[in-house]
Amino acid sequence: MEQTILIPIDGTESVDKTLLYVRSISPKNITRIVLMHVSPSISSVNAAVEIHPHVNAIHDALLADDWKVERETRLGDPVREIIKMAILLPATMILMSTHGRSGIERIREGSVTEQVLKQSPCPVFILHSERQQPADNRTEDLFKRILVPLDGTEASAAILTCVERFAKMHDSEVVLFHDELEHAEYIEEKAAIKEKLQENSVALANAGLKVSLDMTTYKRPIREILEKIDSLKIDLVSMATHGSGGDKIAMDESVTAEVVRHSNCPLLVWSAEPQCPTVTD
Repeated sequence: MEQTILIPIDGTESVDKTLLYVRSISPKNITRIVLMHVSPSISSVNAAVEIHPHVNAIHDALLADDWKVERETRLGDPVREIIKMAILLPATMILMSTHGRSGIERIREGSVTEQVLKQSPCPVFILHSERQQPADNRTEDLFKRILVPLDGTEASAAILTCVERFAKMHDSEVVLFHDELEHAEYIEEKAAIKEKLQENSVALANAGLKVSLDMTTYKRPIREILEKIDSLKIDLVSMATHGSGGDKIAMDESVTAEVVRHSNCPLLVWSAEPQCPTVTD
């Protein structure tokens, strides 16, 4: 099955890091790369839309290595144009870089990344453009261990289909992680949540994956997720995000926002509302 990866380019991303992960995420022979640059609306209808130099640099490097790669330019609102392109292609993944206070540090203030995460019809792979990745300077086997935070809800488990496909492709070990949350109603539901996560673990193991279950009772999920990234040498965090419309104990957008902001590794994030289209081989 062909994978179509949409990569919005705004000039803040690291060309080398983007190339490293693009070449590692999906096999060349089944992957189509679409590089996209969105420019603000201009007053003159006759003015040409210039292709950003980073688009050309990434395009030329991939083309020289025999990748299927295309370039697209658009005028208008970046979020609207990115989502529209993701739907039209259709994209199986969006790869985006985040950067400092002008980007992901403002995720709660309506940043492009936040809005794309909320509206994307497919998973979003997030790179931190200003952080050294991977920490051990690997150029191969970049996804040895994937951390998947879960809260016991169907919405958080929606990411598992994406995780299964990704882990199979990269022969990754999957660590399912859960930390208790501070809610009055939560005490009565702990056993049910534990049982649900065990079911998730068994399902992934039966699919042929290396999987482990890590559960804590510290009631500080954000801190625990970030600490697990370092202590377990995690290469990728994969999680679904869903907001106030979901269950009271759901892994809401604030948890995802903080993990995206402070994570020392890339993330593969999926908004449970709207759901990704079902993908079949």
